[in-house]
Amino acid sequence: MHILVAGGFESEDDVMKPRVGAFCEALGRAVSRHGHVLLNGCRTELDRMIAEAAYQDMQERGDPDPDRRVISYLLSGLQPLHDYGTIIRSRLTDWDIKGESFYVPEQVQQADAVILVGGFEGTFRAANWARIAKKPLLPFTAFGGAAEKIYAQELNDFGQKYAGLVEQLEYERLNSVKSDWDERAADIVTLAEKVAQSRSVLVIMSYAGLPDVEDAFDTFVQVCEELGYRCERVNEENAGDRILPDILERIKRAAFAIVDLTDLRPNVFYELGYADGLGTKVIITAKEGTELPFDVKDMPTICWSGQRQLRENLRKRIISVVKPATAVASPPIGQR
Repeated sequence: MHILVAGGFESEDDVMKPRVGAFCEALGRAVSRHGHVLLNGCRTELDRMIAEAAYQDMQERGDPDPDRRVISYLLSGLQPLHDYGTIIRSRLTDWDIKGESFYVPEQVQQADAVILVGGFEGTFRAANWARIAKKPLLPFTAFGGAAEKIYAQELNDFGQKYAGLVEQLEYERLNSVKSDWDERAADIVTLAEKVAQSRSVLVIMSYAGLPDVEDAFDTFVQVCEELGYRCERVNEENAGDRILPDILERIKRAAFAIVDLTDLRPNVFYELGYADGLGTKVIITAKEGTELPFDVKDMPTICWSGQRQLRENLRKRIISVVKPATAVASPPIGQR
């Protein structure tokens, strides 16, 4: 996983500097020890602190190639503020949006999550680029600055951007007043892992209440839970005012969808087409004997006759199509 840390602080502030430095050391170690790649801008004192902490921790722990795990993209025309890891000249001279074309900055494009610390105008630019690139934002508020204001906006958008990935209380810990930097750094990296990879699975299937299909749903839930995912389906009881918009929104947020074509319901084919067009990973199942239409016959389908067979084949398909979430699953932040 790639994590971009961006931000800044008044380096001549003798009160703030040691606090930010201590936190950057803790955050750099946390990124290193969780096995992630640190992305960096190589232009602020905060960039230097976080890169130094991560790189030195990797060296001390015997990482075979820390230069592959601390990567900076430096704007053309600037001189690097540190020499830790790999430093690459960016094709950009600034992060402004102007002219007839523009590019998402490399470190934002490659990031799975963006952590913001303090900061000023440039941190607002980083946040806006992350929003354009649809990257999750984790603004750490302990040092005020731009991150504190960005946090307020992200919390306001929590339901749209992060619901289903983490509990709101977990996200609100970015605004905690605790000053144990090691604990808070570990919390933030764990939060980054959670928001970067959805563990929600949407099941799309007939609502007719057929016994075999209901048993199949129970099997979907069991297999997904074993692999670290939360399995859900939308019906009249748990939907909002309208079912279809709720389903389409959940398809967008899902790590993947399981689509059971048994009973050949029109709404199921509609939602399958939406998921496929959106690029959501889809696993298709159907009870043996189901006459699949010609336009889905070429899509890999798990044909099942019993639940044991379905369970075994579904598990194999999820592992081959989607990386199991168990490896990155963590207990709720603050409940270790």
